[in-house]
Amino acid sequence: MFGDDEKRMSFTEHLGELRTRMIRSCVVLGIAVIGCYIISDQIFTLLAHPLRPLSQHGILSVESDPASTEAETENQSSPDNTGKKESEIRWTVLNPLEYIIVKFKIAGYGGAAFAFPFILWQICAFIFPGLHPNERRVVQILIAGCSSLAFVGVIVAYFGVFPLVLPYLLDWIPQWVEVQLRITETLSVIIKGLAGFGIAFQFPMVVLILVHVGLLTPQTLKSYRKIAIVAMTFLSALLTPPDPFSMLVMLFPLVILYESSIWASYLVMRRKQTKALAVTEKED
Repeated sequence: MFGDDEKRMSFTEHLGELRTRMIRSCVVLGIAVIGCYIISDQIFTLLAHPLRPLSQHGILSVESDPASTEAETENQSSPDNTGKKESEIRWTVLNPLEYIIVKFKIAGYGGAAFAFPFILWQICAFIFPGLHPNERRVVQILIAGCSSLAFVGVIVAYFGVFPLVLPYLLDWIPQWVEVQLRITETLSVIIKGLAGFGIAFQFPMVVLILVHVGLLTPQTLKSYRKIAIVAMTFLSALLTPPDPFSMLVMLFPLVILYESSIWASYLVMRRKQTKALAVTEKED
């Protein structure tokens, strides 16, 4: 992947390469942020997609198009449209700058997400020449595993958790309480929830790393299963909205991942034992 000339670069040349890769990463990050700001309205509509079950029940309108909003307002005020709720939950802002700040937040988070693969590639291209082939393979496996699990966690939250949890939470609100969704706080809940699931799903990779370095064994994982479930319950309560249903929605896949980690740890231990046996036979 990398030539020997890169490995023999001087310290000054390494600093120059690091500077070049940092500049490239910053340029790509800046372009991604600007691009996400331009399409921030579309990104917000995409992030608000898990709220559509509320719209289907006539509780919430998630349209960001002003024309469609005006049309809905006219339909609600029409005498013929008596079957539809006269009072719907609308996005709310508390000051003139709030939506601009939301657009900047979307641009920042979105730009970082889109630029992250390129930045990660630049980091790997810088450090890989100094690694042995087996070390490179371990890093590649870690990157692939962590990325895949994070993607699965985000998908589970986006399509499985939020469409179920958010209507459930609003059902707890009494009828005499007027509900308004503040755009800043609702966006923060969605982004934090997606990030929380992405982080929580890294649990198997952490377990496998600890098993690989010898700090954990499959027997230890099995013996501490109850303590791990309590810890995962606390983590689920911390990363989800304050209700038992959403906590259980995150806890269930975490328990499955923990059990899968036990089986995967057996494979890691077997591979380590096979390598150790091969080295011993070679020395003999």
